[in-house]
Amino acid sequence: MPDEIDYDETTQRLLIGKGFVDNVPAAVWQYEVSGKRVLTQWFSYRKKNRERPIIGDRRPPSKLGEIQPDHWLAEYTTELLNVLHVLALLVDMEPDQAKIMEAICEGPTLDYRR
Repeated sequence: MPDEIDYDETTQRLLIGKGFVDNVPAAVWQYEVSGKRVLTQWFSYRKKNRERPIIGDRRPPSKLGEIQPDHWLAEYTTELLNVLHVLALLVDMEPDQAKIMEAICEGPTLDYRR
């Protein structure tokens, strides 16, 4: 069961434990939502050590969280490939999204007065 995920930018290879996925663009590896890298976050729920620090006054995690597979499941590979495809599509859409956002910001604004 892998416990680390990394990326080799020179080969565009996503490294997962002893396995890897080739042809992963750097922008896909670096893709973030709300300041969190999507692939790192996705992997954190599927890696061997899933412990999370207890922050603030939060209760300790449930014992049910200790029930997990002892090996990498085939469905994890399917999920990972799906996530990679979606992130690649999102990266491809970014220039168009930027143009739309620019048009919205440069356009007229509404002024609501009672």
